[in-house]
Order: sequence, then structure tokens, then C-alpha cells
Amino acid sequence: MDYVVHKERLETRLSALSAGMLAGQGLSALSPDVLSSRDLTDQPSGVTPKLGAILTALDRLQSGDYGYCRICGADISSDHLNAHPESPFCESCSA
Repeated sequence: MDYVVHKERLETRLSALSAGMLAGQGLSALSPDVLSSRDLTDQPSGVTPKLGAILTALDRLQSGDYGYCRICGADISSDHLNAHPESPFCESCSA
């Protein structure tokens, strides 16, 4: 399966979160390398988990583990990945 669209969505979400986190600091976005080393403990509730899920999904894409459920090992449906590209679980296991 070709995950180019999912990768683009994840990168877009990462950029949007990065821009929101850095608003007012004169920076528009950080690269994933900088984000992974940045202290995110002072961010608004919900931002850090979302950011972590996106970065982890991008790591799974790079390693070839993307699209497979981390619990049961089944393929994650395209519909589920379209709705939740950062999800590490199939619809059955995420319910």
C-alpha cells in the first residue's frame, strides 16, 4: 500500500502543531529533529500527546511498520488511516 498521502497528512498536522506551539516566539515551525529534542512539558493539554502520536506514526512509516495494528498485527483499513493517520491500531483494537 502506498502511504504517501498519509505521510503528507501527518507532516501537515505536525507543521500545524509546531506553528501553534511556537506562536508568539517569532518562529513558524520546527523540524522533527528539533521537536524530538525540545522540552514539551509546558505545552497546553492535548498538544504533547498529539505531537507524540504524529512523530511515532512518521517513525513507523520510515521503518515499514505503518499500517499494521500494534495489538493484533492486522492491516489497518485505508478508511481508518484516512480518518486517523496517526493511529497505531485497527478499528477493532482502538474501540
